[in-house]
Amino acid sequence: MMDYNFNLSLILFLNSCFMFSFYYKHILLTLISLEFMNIKFYYMTFIHHKFYISNNNILLSPCFMEFMVCESIMGLSLMIYMVRMTGNDYMKSLNLMKW
Repeated sequence: MMDYNFNLSLILFLNSCFMFSFYYKHILLTLISLEFMNIKFYYMTFIHHKFYISNNNILLSPCFMEFMVCESIMGLSLMIYMVRMTGNDYMKSLNLMKW
């Protein structure tokens, strides 16, 4: 059962990596795929720690969740800033020299 869950989460993680690398037209799509990658990576580490390691690393979970929340807030705030400045969230209109 553990191998099935781990393999399924690994396939979904690779699927989100594929989505991140090929669907980069909108910033919102890239942020959603990054969040999905973080969730699947968290799930894979949770399965690994649950079945193979005793609960010695109990502080890993809240710290990683904090990191995920901070990353998503920073990405959304940058997207909102860009939409206010340019009027859309297309990656082709992103010019880092303006920032």
